Amino acid sequence: MPTSGQPYQQGGYHPAPGPGVAVPKSAGAAVALELVPGLFGIFGIGNIYAGRIPTGIVLMVSFWVLFWINVLLTFIFIGWLTLPATWVAYLIAGPILALRATEKHNSRLAAGYR
Repeated sequence: MPTSGQPYQQGGYHPAPGPGVAVPKSAGAAVALELVPGLFGIFGIGNIYAGRIPTGIVLMVSFWVLFWINVLLTFIFIGWLTLPATWVAYLIAGPILALRATEKHNSRLAAGYR
């Protein structure tokens, strides 16, 4: 039992980086976080992970607003075209934005910025 007031640390324990320490983001994780939930209509998570929180929230909210507009448009039949087109557009744009965000984040880290 340690008596120095420090928590017991066993062999390869390394504490997580503290606040203000930027860590690299995985481009694959950001794209996967856009694509997988996006299959179920939940967009923006990959952008939030990549550090573009406002972009992620805009993707989430705008998709659902457009989704319900397209549902209403199905009553005049145009929604049967616009609903899948909107979904596909978000499945393409979301991962591209998340990928660019991770690349920008990681390049800023390499340049020494936070």
